[in-house]
Amino acid sequence: MVTVQELYRFAKGELQGLENVSPAFEAECLCEDILHISQTQRMISPDTVPDEGDRERFLDAVRRRKNGYPLQYILGKWEFCGFPFMVGEGVLIPRPDTETLVEAVYSRMKNRCSKRIADLCAGSGAIAVSLKKLLPKSEVFAVELSGDAMPYLTENCRINEADVKIIRGDVCDGRILQNFSDPDSPGDFIPLDCIVSNPPYITDRDMKTLQKEVTYEPEMALRGGTDGLSFYRMITLLWKDLLSDNGIMAFECGYDQADSVAEIMSQAGFSNIDIVCDRAGIRRAVIGMI
Repeated sequence: MVTVQELYRFAKGELQGLENVSPAFEAECLCEDILHISQTQRMISPDTVPDEGDRERFLDAVRRRKNGYPLQYILGKWEFCGFPFMVGEGVLIPRPDTETLVEAVYSRMKNRCSKRIADLCAGSGAIAVSLKKLLPKSEVFAVELSGDAMPYLTENCRINEADVKIIRGDVCDGRILQNFSDPDSPGDFIPLDCIVSNPPYITDRDMKTLQKEVTYEPEMALRGGTDGLSFYRMITLLWKDLLSDNGIMAFECGYDQADSVAEIMSQAGFSNIDIVCDRAGIRRAVIGMI
């Protein structure tokens, strides 16, 4: 009979050598999620024998992970900014890099009286939900085009009890702006205090050499055009007029794109532009004021 300790060791061994992977951590995640046994329980009762169904599901999960399938999709959930998020094929996986963007927005919005925020290209809702939880008196909108991502966005708002207003539409299509019009004054908009986005920013060239597990994520959430900057240009020009006086716009960007994004914003009239590094020291977020 195969014990939980033997399954853990098997998974740890099978995952050795995968790029940017901690075999021990991932084996532990699979044990907890599929075998329903924590690290402490496994250490206390290493000879516990899981039932056959759980064992087969565990072995299948290890096989898929070894072949590059994302751990987050196998688990069906992931944590971001301390909050739980459901994830799966069709939605971008929340990453620690993006927490830098949330932290940068929070630090600039926490002391403002008005906190009307729109998250563009919202995906799973990680940014929108986290900001709503961190700024409970804020009014938060999540704008997303993908029909595949929409169920995750809706469910993540529900499980986190976050009152986020979901809008389905293309952030690069001017018609989406009608959702922010003032019902009492047709043709006018109710200003936003912050526009935040983690848009697709991978270049066409880099799309051809993605790490295998990233290829399982939706292309529309990754591809940013020839130079990776298409969405920054469009969002900046299309959405800036919706910002209130001293409103802010904040983007996540690729490791070598911060200066280019800052220049796009500067040319559009933004000032006080800051570039914020993530925990690895990579210039990850660009934030400016109109």
